[in-house]
Amino acid sequence: MARLSVARDRGTLFEIALVTAGVLFAIGLFRSSYQQPSAPMAFSLDASSEGVQQSWAGIYVGDEKIGYSIDRSAPRDDGGLVLQERTRLRLMLLGAPNEITLANDVQLSPAGRVESLRSDVATTVQGVAVTMRAQGTPRGARGMTIELFQGGAKLTSLELDEVPATSATIYRAVLAGHPKVGTRLSLPYFNPLSLSNAEATVTIQGVESATTPLGEVVQATRLLVDNAGQQLDVLVAPDGHRIEEREVGGGLGMRVVWETQEDALERGWPGDAADAVDLIALSSIPLDRALPGGGRDVSRLVLAVDGPAVLSDLLAQHHGARWDPQSKQLTLVRTTVDGAADFQLPDRSRDMQPWLRSTTFVQADDPRFVRQAGKILGDRLQAVDAALALETWVHDNVEKVPVAGVPSALEILGSMRGDCNEHTTLYAALARSVGLPTRLAAGVVYSESIFAGGAFYYHAWPEVWLGDRWLAVDPTFGQAPADATHLKLVEGGLDKQTALMAVIGRLRLSVVEVEQ
Repeated sequence: MARLSVARDRGTLFEIALVTAGVLFAIGLFRSSYQQPSAPMAFSLDASSEGVQQSWAGIYVGDEKIGYSIDRSAPRDDGGLVLQERTRLRLMLLGAPNEITLANDVQLSPAGRVESLRSDVATTVQGVAVTMRAQGTPRGARGMTIELFQGGAKLTSLELDEVPATSATIYRAVLAGHPKVGTRLSLPYFNPLSLSNAEATVTIQGVESATTPLGEVVQATRLLVDNAGQQLDVLVAPDGHRIEEREVGGGLGMRVVWETQEDALERGWPGDAADAVDLIALSSIPLDRALPGGGRDVSRLVLAVDGPAVLSDLLAQHHGARWDPQSKQLTLVRTTVDGAADFQLPDRSRDMQPWLRSTTFVQADDPRFVRQAGKILGDRLQAVDAALALETWVHDNVEKVPVAGVPSALEILGSMRGDCNEHTTLYAALARSVGLPTRLAAGVVYSESIFAGGAFYYHAWPEVWLGDRWLAVDPTFGQAPADATHLKLVEGGLDKQTALMAVIGRLRLSVVEVEQ
């Protein structure tokens, strides 16, 4: 399989799906009226200027439009290329609108090398503007420095050995090599929202006739793109322009379609809120029956589980023998503190260091967390007592509102508001600051707060080490220990949580046994 070290096409479903996966954690708690999208961020390229090319695309879930994108490109005097794209998404979350704008700007040298890149994400939550920005500049002959900002404040910078794939020209580059049908290419790329590197594979499926929105009949190439289990079927014009891109094999049924400006702006929007597809509801996993006590008192739960091939590997990794791949049944048990080995903080053992260290977003070594944890715990320095006390404090003091953006513990400590990601991140920073090993878990949890019949929704929570076992706690729900409906699928920060893309919309559950 050939390795393709180039940038990828702008506005693909990879980027949109990553943003969607993020907002699925932010359960909307407040409702407001439905409105159609407003104008996107301004371009620096003027569409009426000589040499500037522009195209539009509609973004859909099924047959319903949730956004649109505009691409503009222009040649530079030195033979290089300027690429700009603006994507506006209108995501309905429990009837509440959440508008997200993505902007990508790339400068390419005459040789096609990325000279600079900038990616922005902007949204408004509860009337408060939330912005993120990643920008990259070359470093040395092949490397690049990536800086990440949130709300105007610099979060971190990364030194990469190679210029990463970004939102630029992958489909054009794929076709430039005139690959034969059946050829597979490896595509490395960088996701600035999760600060993670990954690889996708592109397979040349065939060539077929297609009609563009301009009425031109072209010989288009069909590609199959696989990104960590999320598969995209893509039809590309000879110049590398995407004609259509859609999820296959389940998922949320998202697709991007090349359209005229009029169609992109006017066609496919829901008439009012009652007609709009709600992504939280769409991504929920219904059950065949409700669980007793709203799920919060469940101590043991056996589920029949079905989904994509990668799901079995995730369950085996995180649940061990409790996952039976033959019967496809998973047993979830509520871990308790009874008989825990316990120990006095801090834990300095070598094997616990991965869950004690400070990270870009869990800044456990900042003195502010040590001071705050000291105020909360006082003289309660046993692991069990500390784990329970921190859970109670985070639950009681963090306002529960949906927040868009990358959860940073320092920002959360200042704002004291957020959803499950913010509760989990703040808890981890406080716990690690006093030497209590803590890891981040994400997956699904049962709830009846949205639909009376109950369903599973995507969620995040922390797990703490008590000397001989990991204990799941849930400061969002106010549970220590957490109930047995917490089904972990991934472990770690945002770089690991992107694995959920392969599962969202594809997971199916049914109840086999339940105990309170």
